[in-house]
Amino acid sequence: MVTVRKLETEVKAIARESGAALVGIASRERLTGAPPSVDPFYVLPTTRSVITVAIPLDRKLIRDFLSKKDWLTHGADRKRIYQTLYNITDSLADFLRGQGFEARGIDANNTYRPEPGGTDAINRVKMVPDFSHRYAAVAAGLGDLGWSGNLVTPRFGAAVYLTSVLTSAELEPDPLLEANPCDKCKLCTTVCPVEMLSPKVTDSVTIAGRQHAHAKKGNNARCVISCGGYHGLNTSKQWSTWSPYRVDYPLPQNEDELVALSRRVRVADPDKQGSRAFLTQRDKCFDPGETYIDTCGNCQVICWERREDREENRRLLMDSGIVVLTPEGKRTAVPQEQAAEVETHRLVRVAVPRQEAGTVRTWLSQALDRDARKSPCAHC
Repeated sequence: MVTVRKLETEVKAIARESGAALVGIASRERLTGAPPSVDPFYVLPTTRSVITVAIPLDRKLIRDFLSKKDWLTHGADRKRIYQTLYNITDSLADFLRGQGFEARGIDANNTYRPEPGGTDAINRVKMVPDFSHRYAAVAAGLGDLGWSGNLVTPRFGAAVYLTSVLTSAELEPDPLLEANPCDKCKLCTTVCPVEMLSPKVTDSVTIAGRQHAHAKKGNNARCVISCGGYHGLNTSKQWSTWSPYRVDYPLPQNEDELVALSRRVRVADPDKQGSRAFLTQRDKCFDPGETYIDTCGNCQVICWERREDREENRRLLMDSGIVVLTPEGKRTAVPQEQAAEVETHRLVRVAVPRQEAGTVRTWLSQALDRDARKSPCAHC
């Protein structure tokens, strides 16, 4: 049996050698009084320590994505990062078990606790994870909560992906971050097409005995509709996400109606049907045939550590135009005046090139099918 200090050193070395850019350790005591989503006993009742790691997203690909130069390569980067995160947790868990401890790697994403009326990807709304990596990362000293509620790190901003390993080994926790890297620029509130984040009203959570403030958020059904690709148009109508699809906006103020809408659009989504309604992130990222489709995630990916970079990221998005679906079933960006919305036989409208709108009945159905077939993740 190795000493505790040597164990910590080896754990961090394994994580870094496997691809982690940041690695931190939290004790279970730091999670006492924190939100239930970061209760380690839900997953591993013998937990005494949590190891959380982070990997940054490729910045050139983020800017190509925001500016509408390149749609899919950013998704390929996400897929690569998820694969690396799983390789890290597998290596750490195997190592710790080999030292006689219990250990369990947590799914990087897409695994949620049961909720009333929410059993799969079609009808979940609250989406409370088995274990919250961002809260664990705060407790492990990797960063703090930004205004968006995402983890913000001093080195990479919020543009990182996270995962964690729970273990019965008692490891020395890393120091908490003393200064929050978020300077409350609130640019994140301006890049969400469904106004998920309040620019003024705060909420807070307790982690490691400290209060961590962030923006008050709307019902999670808003994020389902936007990041799910069912509504891409910003309220200014000058730019969109990578989604050409639209629902009526403003969204319903009544929460029951809003939740019902988020479920109806998912029922019509081929990515949520059959066995795909239950896929974990591990299932998806190691499937060679899976193409990762992103339409939004803007509140996270624009947030870099330097304010001037954040402002440039926002500018790129604001100047990127409106994504439309072409007769060939491709998505491309055009200026606002060159886009027109048409009805579909599904639950959403779709933006198309204005010059093609007059003949839309002759090609729309085939274009929608091509858009859906190009990837099992296409949203329509």
